[in-house]
Amino acid sequence: MKLEVQPGNVIGDTVDAGKDAFQSIKRSRNGEEERNFSHKISYDAASSNAINITNCKKEMMEIISASELTVSQILTESSEVIEDEGNKSVQCSVKVVVTKNG
Repeated sequence: MKLEVQPGNVIGDTVDAGKDAFQSIKRSRNGEEERNFSHKISYDAASSNAINITNCKKEMMEIISASELTVSQILTESSEVIEDEGNKSVQCSVKVVVTKNG
C-alpha cells in the first residue's frame, strides 16, 4: 500500500486512506476483491447512444457472470462512444467488488 499525503488536506487524506485499507481488509476476509473490467462493442447506428451504452454494460456483466464471479457492489463505472476514422464503437468500464461462485 502506498499513502501519499498532499499538503493542506493531511487529515482528510489520512482518513480516506484508512477507510480504503479497512475496506480492502474486510473484503479480503469475506472472500471479496476489487476488480476492474472493460468491454468494447461495435456501435449500432439504428440505436441511440444510451441504448448502445446499456448494451455494452449488459454484455460486460454477462461476461463477468460467466467467469463464475458475482458482483456484490459497483464502485465506479464509465462509458463512452468512440469514433475512429468514421467507425463508432462503445467502450464501457467498471470497478466492482466480486466474489467467486462456489
